[in-house]
Amino acid sequence: MLLVITDEDWYEDAGYAAAWVRALEEQGAEVERLARLPADWPVSGPPPGHYDLAIAHVLVEEVVAYAPTFALAVLLEAAGVPLLNPVTSLVASADKLVTHAVWAAAGVPQPAAWDLARVREWPMPGRRMVLKPALGDGARYIELVGDLAAAHEVDAAWRAHEASGGHRRGAALLQEWIAEPACARIFATPTATSLVYEKSREEGALVTHGTVYPRVYEAPPDTARLAQGMVAALGGGLMGVDVLVEPDGRLLALEANAPFGFDVTDPQQGRWVARAALAVAERAAAERAAAA
Repeated sequence: MLLVITDEDWYEDAGYAAAWVRALEEQGAEVERLARLPADWPVSGPPPGHYDLAIAHVLVEEVVAYAPTFALAVLLEAAGVPLLNPVTSLVASADKLVTHAVWAAAGVPQPAAWDLARVREWPMPGRRMVLKPALGDGARYIELVGDLAAAHEVDAAWRAHEASGGHRRGAALLQEWIAEPACARIFATPTATSLVYEKSREEGALVTHGTVYPRVYEAPPDTARLAQGMVAALGGGLMGVDVLVEPDGRLLALEANAPFGFDVTDPQQGRWVARAALAVAERAAAERAAAA
């Protein structure tokens, strides 16, 4: 197994790389880590048949900037190394505007969303809407706005911050605001789902508390189908998806993360994602053997 993940100091302390390696090794995998192309690969290429699977943990910022980890993932896929999440799904899940378009084409239920730059009239009269950047994670920069003037004012501040060297936001999205939902994190493949980890959220709050889960439960069939469909539509192999559960029980796809982190203090999460990744590697090996 090859874990393709940045080695930058600002991300290393998050512990996700170590958690991935530990979880995979506990399931019997041999794991190597790379953050960029090795010096000899432009001449020799990746060692043929050496890797059963590459897990490309490529952050949004790296997709946008074509950073070394993304370039390495592209090379591995082009050289025939099976990727847990193909490059197409890495890019499609990195840009929320693209994600919404893919899901709309597949009929996946989701909050309605528009590109602010193309909006001339408020899409939902009398209702506030969520303004969020197409690029980014961790609920950064998300706000509630009540009209186009307020939305454009926030967007102008984003662009000023970008111009001064701040985070790139991509397109500004206006999204239907779902009031008082439960937000569930689920690890999913196109055919399987983990337990449902309901995120903590204070009443009236717009965003949740990351990896604090007051409720953990088996995924009901409709929730499992939605999570699996979210991943399948994006062409992914294993993603961390967020599902909104409205008070009346309606389920909506919110977001999908190809480079997801799991709770490093919860061995159960690590076991599930490692086993799911190994299952992808086993299927890829079986397909190669059949083709030979």
